[in-house]
Amino acid sequence: MGSWLPLESNPDVLNPFAARLGMPEGWAFTDVFGLDEELLMMVPQPCAALCLLYPSSKINATRRPEYVAKAANQPAPPASLFFVQQCNGIGNACGTIACVHAVANASLSGAFSLADGALKPFVEGTLAVGPKERGDKLLEAKDLQELSDATAAAGHTEGAGTDDAQGQHFIAFVHCEGMLYELDGRNFDHSSDTAVAAPVCHGATNADTFLADAAKVIREDFMARDPDSINFNITALCKE
Repeated sequence: MGSWLPLESNPDVLNPFAARLGMPEGWAFTDVFGLDEELLMMVPQPCAALCLLYPSSKINATRRPEYVAKAANQPAPPASLFFVQQCNGIGNACGTIACVHAVANASLSGAFSLADGALKPFVEGTLAVGPKERGDKLLEAKDLQELSDATAAAGHTEGAGTDDAQGQHFIAFVHCEGMLYELDGRNFDHSSDTAVAAPVCHGATNADTFLADAAKVIREDFMARDPDSINFNITALCKE
């Protein structure tokens, strides 16, 4: 299939999409209005994941090589962490993959059980394979692409339903087995046909500190690399 359309970082767009994926009632994406302590206190708890949309051109020029190397030198992530490589040729699927990472890992961590929908068979059918194979399977998942593209076309911003990602990239942060993981399906050496993406571990966390821990990474390792940009947007997957 290929050429997936970019999703908006907008709860009004993400929540109907995630519900059709299989996110159960009682959970939702919500806006994170800022990373100061007072604003983080407004985010409902428990919080299972954060999705970050950021201006990628400037940031990735310095950051991605560092973190490809860092991921390659870390211990293997736990088998319970669900991670999908964004394979070449899939288009602007990073928003879809970030949403999949958030919802799938919340389910596998025990926060909730996936309801029947488009995601459950994909997760169950790819649990035994690695990130690259999952990415290949996602590229073949016509039902997921049709659902994602219909969601993108129903967006609210200028360019919704087109392939214009406006120089931005979508990733997710989750906590798994006591550690904070950054999940970026494009985090690999694109010049190599055999390179495999890997999660990046940012150290210990727990359910109580996850939101603050992930916010610290976003402030210090993303926003600090492009301090004049206002094109950062964060949504949190939380229990309502």
